[in-house]
Amino acid sequence: ELDIFTINPTAGSGLPLYHPKGAIIREELIKLIREINRELGFQEVWTPHLFRSELWYRTGHYEAYRERMFVLNIEDEEYVVKPMNCPGHALIYMSRPRSYRDLPIAYSEFATVYRNEQSGELTGLLRVRALTQDDGHVFCRPDQIKDQVTKIMNAALTIHQNLIGGKVVVNLSTRPEKFIGSIELWDYATEMLKNSLEELKIEYVLKEGEGAFYGPKIDIDVEDSLGRKWQCTTIQLDFFMPEKLGLEYVDADGEKKRPVMIHRALLGSLDRYIALLLEHYNGRLPVWLSPEQVRIITVSDRVLGYAEKIHEVLSSRGIRCSLSSAEGTVSKKILQAHNERVSFIVVIGDRE
Repeated sequence: ELDIFTINPTAGSGLPLYHPKGAIIREELIKLIREINRELGFQEVWTPHLFRSELWYRTGHYEAYRERMFVLNIEDEEYVVKPMNCPGHALIYMSRPRSYRDLPIAYSEFATVYRNEQSGELTGLLRVRALTQDDGHVFCRPDQIKDQVTKIMNAALTIHQNLIGGKVVVNLSTRPEKFIGSIELWDYATEMLKNSLEELKIEYVLKEGEGAFYGPKIDIDVEDSLGRKWQCTTIQLDFFMPEKLGLEYVDADGEKKRPVMIHRALLGSLDRYIALLLEHYNGRLPVWLSPEQVRIITVSDRVLGYAEKIHEVLSSRGIRCSLSSAEGTVSKKILQAHNERVSFIVVIGDRE
């Protein structure tokens, strides 16, 4: 209805096509997260959309996640269209020797990943097969976990408060029955997550045994204006991938140690967050996110030249502005602009 996106059956289910207005919303959210990433010390990277299957075998994803993957055969070699970004970021980390002084190292990427979700699970922008994450990974020493998690949590809560302003529910998921790594390391990591939440004075729901097999995690569910909860932020500790890929750093004692990997997404999926924003605001987005911030409506053609001048001035200031050229009465044009959720309507006439 708002000309933000479509899903065309010719292209395929769960593959949203963002129209110009939708692309503006995406870009504004990316600008926001990019700014926050800089404050948190993340460096932006880029990784390809597919890797050889060998990488996914090494990380364990091929066995654990195979039914969700899109697999290709190219020149008698198997490739996987990436369902997640973490292996690529791990490869960048291991591209050179690392010292304990280098850590933490944090990489971010606005990357589209592809997951073969079941057709019955696909719903608008809420669950898609091509989703874009505001993804990030921190490689750090065990003693740096609490500080990193605290900073990320603080940033995430600030974002949700500013964007939605509603209630959030924080969940802490602990060691499941099947896990990798030592119980001591799990207990230490879980304690660090608890300490971070308590330092920020955050109430949380403890979900015993619901962590990932590679580490405990924090999830943030955001409540919209209709009281529905949407899972957005995730912060996961991972001891598994550094072990599988042989990630190392040289510690102060000269010994080689394994870094801890923190998986982090602040908004989660941009697609899901856009759906949340559209539902929460009933399409009438905050001005900074609004695809069309100002629409100029003329009472008569006599003032068209002046309206064009106003349009030029506003556009030169970076304001997303349009000049209505639709036929019809002023009241009809105003109603149309209202229905299309334009932030401000400027009416220009002989006396306006």
